[in-house]
Amino acid sequence: MYYKVSRDPLYSEIFMYPLEILATDTSVVQRLRYLSQLVGSQMSYPSATHTRFSHSLGVMHVAGLYSSHLFGSESPIFRLSRLAGLLHDAGHGPFSHQFDDVVYSHFGYEEGHDQFRERLLVEKLPQLMKEKFDSSEESFKKSVLEDVEKTLGRVPENFCLTIMEAVNGIFEGEKKGDPLFNIIQGPLGADRMDFVLRDSYFSGVRYYGTVPMDRIIRNSAILKINGNDVLSYNIKTVDDMYTVLFGRFMMYKNVYFHKTSRAADMMVQDFLNHSIAPLKLGHYLEDLDEFLKLTDDFVIHQIEFMHDLKIYDDKMRDDVEKAYMTIQRLKVRDLWKLIVEIPYTTTGIDPGSVSRSLGDEILKKMKKNLETLIASTKIEDTDIDVAKKLFDDFDDTFVIDTPYKLTLFYPDEFLSTKVYIHNDANDLMTFEEFEKKYPTYKLMSGNMLQLVRIYSKQDVRTFLKKYNLIPTDRLELTTRW
Repeated sequence: MYYKVSRDPLYSEIFMYPLEILATDTSVVQRLRYLSQLVGSQMSYPSATHTRFSHSLGVMHVAGLYSSHLFGSESPIFRLSRLAGLLHDAGHGPFSHQFDDVVYSHFGYEEGHDQFRERLLVEKLPQLMKEKFDSSEESFKKSVLEDVEKTLGRVPENFCLTIMEAVNGIFEGEKKGDPLFNIIQGPLGADRMDFVLRDSYFSGVRYYGTVPMDRIIRNSAILKINGNDVLSYNIKTVDDMYTVLFGRFMMYKNVYFHKTSRAADMMVQDFLNHSIAPLKLGHYLEDLDEFLKLTDDFVIHQIEFMHDLKIYDDKMRDDVEKAYMTIQRLKVRDLWKLIVEIPYTTTGIDPGSVSRSLGDEILKKMKKNLETLIASTKIEDTDIDVAKKLFDDFDDTFVIDTPYKLTLFYPDEFLSTKVYIHNDANDLMTFEEFEKKYPTYKLMSGNMLQLVRIYSKQDVRTFLKKYNLIPTDRLELTTRW
């Protein structure tokens, strides 16, 4: 069958088959070349400039390894799972997860890019694939139709839509813990294994990307429980699975949630928030042709264009100027400064439930300390104006950041997706049951590390330290929050 080869630093060569080529050569997938995979992390790891496009090809490749092992390379599932891997990130907006946190959430897309992906796959991509197919050479058309027949067992009149509906069905399998979904985006799925490998490689911390991928995939199986198919892993690969999970933990701790990475990410969120109204970003979500214009550079250039030519009305002035200034600061790496960081764990309660309250409490004490300083005789005359301005601008100067909880291993993640462990006799057990049987592993699970950070938009670290304005009280957690 006709194919092309994409060279890749992780897997050497990634084969691409006719339907995959057809989908890839559309603006839905090509747009991913212009979306950064690691947005803020580039500020700390300057080689981490790879894109959602290369990651998507990698996920397609790993999904193919999975499905080839589980179903055979001639199975229709092999082709559908590879397409799902290729398209799993198609719904990402500019600056990836920062767009999720700001723009998608603003317009009611609670599941962010995953929710928006469905519209692209069903409403837009089939049209673009059909246009590409119609304009292709006859030899390529023949190869595509052969691929369609291998995938569907027939060639429907609107085969592009039929294929995309089948791919979308894989993602809908998340709700019931379907094995095909777990192959793509489950706890040990193709998405996770590729981003741990790829992100660690390009960040220059490859030692965090130790992923025994071949062994894990080779020891995966589709088994039945209560009459339903589930994805399961042989118990002898448990330590290999922990290796992947540990690598993911270290990537979050050291790369994704690096204090400087998060400073840049929050600045991106800040200018995206100020861009919603001036750029009419809601319109781009309504019109899929317009959405396909959205890239990282597009948003930046649009804001700069509006600012420089002053093509905005008075009610947009403040948003445009604030977005523009944040962009200019990012361009010279003038980042928000970390002034407080508190990592903590909790037992029995979700640490996220107290993190915001903890940040609010710290800021409340800081503001009170500042107010007391201004009213005292301890402050030097040269610092009075600085203190008063900081007090007046306090709420706009300091920002609380409570990034996602970190955990090495959390059994609920496997329970919720219905991923199991089996022995050589194919007896199934949940990860929770596994921990009860092998309690030493419980030492590595359960506890969640939560980070609470406070950043300052202006560098006032010297002033805060000079007058001891940052609270140093011992941290006490209580469920009353």
